[in-house]
Amino acid sequence: MFWSLAVILLPLICAAAAARIDKRRTESLLAISAAALTFLGSAVNMVSVRGGAVYTWGIGTQGVLGSLLRLDSLSGLFSLFCSFVWLAAGIYMHAYMRHEDHIASFYKYYLLTLGATQGIFLAGNFIVLLVFFEIMSVTSGAWVTFHHDQEAERAGSMYHHLSLAAGVLMGLAVILLFLSGVQPVVGSPAVNPSHPTLFIWATLFLLAAFGTKAGMFPLHIWLPKAHPVAPTPASALLSGILIKTGAYGLIRTGQLVNWGRTDLVPWAGTLLVVVGSITMLLGVCLALLQSNAKRLLAYHSVSQMGYIILGIGAAMFLKNDGAFAIAGAVFHSLNHALFKSALFFGVGIIILGTGEPDLYKLGGLWRKFPLTGIMMLIAAMGITGVPGLNGYISKTLLHHGILEAAATGRPIMVWAERIFTVVGVGTTASFVKLIGLTFFGKQKTPVKFNRGEGRPLAVAMLMLSVAMLLIGTMPEWTLGLLVEPAAESCGTVDVGVLGHVHFFSWPEVRGMLLTLAAGFILFAVGMKTHLFHIHLPEWLSIDWAVRTACRKVRQAFAPSRGK
Repeated sequence: MFWSLAVILLPLICAAAAARIDKRRTESLLAISAAALTFLGSAVNMVSVRGGAVYTWGIGTQGVLGSLLRLDSLSGLFSLFCSFVWLAAGIYMHAYMRHEDHIASFYKYYLLTLGATQGIFLAGNFIVLLVFFEIMSVTSGAWVTFHHDQEAERAGSMYHHLSLAAGVLMGLAVILLFLSGVQPVVGSPAVNPSHPTLFIWATLFLLAAFGTKAGMFPLHIWLPKAHPVAPTPASALLSGILIKTGAYGLIRTGQLVNWGRTDLVPWAGTLLVVVGSITMLLGVCLALLQSNAKRLLAYHSVSQMGYIILGIGAAMFLKNDGAFAIAGAVFHSLNHALFKSALFFGVGIIILGTGEPDLYKLGGLWRKFPLTGIMMLIAAMGITGVPGLNGYISKTLLHHGILEAAATGRPIMVWAERIFTVVGVGTTASFVKLIGLTFFGKQKTPVKFNRGEGRPLAVAMLMLSVAMLLIGTMPEWTLGLLVEPAAESCGTVDVGVLGHVHFFSWPEVRGMLLTLAAGFILFAVGMKTHLFHIHLPEWLSIDWAVRTACRKVRQAFAPSRGK
């Protein structure tokens, strides 16, 4: 467990050192070096759990004290891709943040959040997980408010309040688990709780807490506000990694309820399927209406997390037959971290060069930013599910899982599969819009300066692009080496069925090609009819409802001035 402690403590120690360094270059090199060593430690951890090994570290041998840290194939995989994307973001940040003020605080919070995130993935019980969850929420909140303008402060306030609410719910869940006679140990299914009702409430609170961080409807409202206002490296990490802590927590909650096999919380899987379907559909619809490139990507993070939540819910619903669903959810968590971070990096380069985030004011930038264009195209093809890229593989697994759930005949599951297909069409249309309006057509905005093709920025995007291509062209290798062991450590029964999928068979490829073609048609129709310029009334937004409710509560409890 040495390396598990190291990947948590090293970034925290380096953050303390960064706070005492005045030279920007030294701070940057320290941050990149810490991220690189964390990635190395995560890789060593991943190798050590080959063959299904599980390591725990604690005081004694039983209960929460006996499991302070836990390393298995699932935690190892999340730790690994977290540190890889973090390293890419550090290299990108070296050039991107060069002319920002208060950069020392940014490096400090970059390292603190890395250590806290690793702590979440390697926590051995829900108490330790809660501690690191709260640290991560505080330190990452500093990214959102980094520019200290009005929009950033509002987004930061919402982020902090919802993070606080999630932490409170998680704390209450831990207390209820103890009261129900269940030890809140990560990876350990509950057995015969003494108070089943308390256990049900604990499960509900955990789903809400982790769902908030994952951007699950209706708790997604912080995400489209926080991601656009944060500096681009922070946006990439918020979307690529931090929301995956929510997905990771939902998977561990699935383990806690033994994936529905004991019927302790029989409705949990159906609940996640419903909210996952709503999340993915709402996210893609709102993404299509955006003109701001970063806000479009933020809403797509909501939608893509809907895919993952849907997969986790389907695995709970299917009980012993959820191997495809949970493997797809785990795999898509990894893939989304890669292509969404790359897309944010690319959009950041465009904004850096033009000063313009509005897609309708961009255009014709292919010649000015050729490398950025190529690598954003790779990431866009990945997220839309083009065969040969990484997203196609995880979406195929997820679709198999959803089809198995739909085969039960439950109307909710049948509709979830239909929504899955519709969202794929919308996703394609969104990224045809992003790439088409940015890089093709007539250039509308002059390029102020082109730092975007500089070496550090290009290297960061290249790291992610190469990973996406390798995963997409060698799916069996990635599946067998990383995803199958992670799915098995989730407690999934019979992961051997995953090897029976023929990813590049004609029926699989044909279905995805039809979805892609429909997406191009939707884009053409939307541009022709100005469908993407619709402005929804404010009262339809969840954000408006929350703000109105909060205002009513404040008014109700405010002292009367007339007395």
